[in-house]
Amino acid sequence: MNLLLARHGNTFGPDDTPVWVGADQDLPLVPKGREQAEAVGQALASAGITPAAIVAGPLKRTAEHATIIRDIAGGGEISIDHRLREIDYGSWGGKTTEQIVETHGEAAVTAWNERGQWPDRADWQPDLSTLRRDLKLLVNDLQAQHGADDTVLLVSSNGILRFFLDLVPGAFALRARDQSLKTATGALSCIQRQGGLYQVLFWNKRPDDIDLSVLNQQTAETPA
Repeated sequence: MNLLLARHGNTFGPDDTPVWVGADQDLPLVPKGREQAEAVGQALASAGITPAAIVAGPLKRTAEHATIIRDIAGGGEISIDHRLREIDYGSWGGKTTEQIVETHGEAAVTAWNERGQWPDRADWQPDLSTLRRDLKLLVNDLQAQHGADDTVLLVSSNGILRFFLDLVPGAFALRARDQSLKTATGALSCIQRQGGLYQVLFWNKRPDDIDLSVLNQQTAETPA
């Protein structure tokens, strides 16, 4: 089974001031974001891959991203799963990085962005252990519902997607060390299950930078 992880597209236009967007900031995609979703759909269609299932977080940006992909690549009804809802960043949400640094310090922001380290005194929800447990349960549900050759598309946000690396022993720590946990807006990652084990097939790739027919192969690449 392939878990194809898609980060939603842009929610800010060229004239907007980007802020931290969590569960309480339910923004829609901007035109560029819709183009990014179309690029994913076109890449899947070109590779002849129709997702066996599409599961999206409940926020506008993730549901819309999933719908655009489905309308191009197929895949049936979209399931909305609250376990894919972006983190509620609490008092960090809706603020610029500069404003957060002023209040919480640059070290806390850098630790999260580069190493996925949960801030000690942040009022984020859910807590980290709950988030990780919920994603594990989601994957268990998908394993029970889908076969070895299925590709399941999961559409969520940057704060959530990095924790799917927990499925692969050592993968989260490796990418935290290399400061490569984050995924870009509109990017794709894939974790593949074979022989009962998960491996990273690719991480944080633009849809036009990878041939998605690789999803039909059974040899995963070493994370890079």
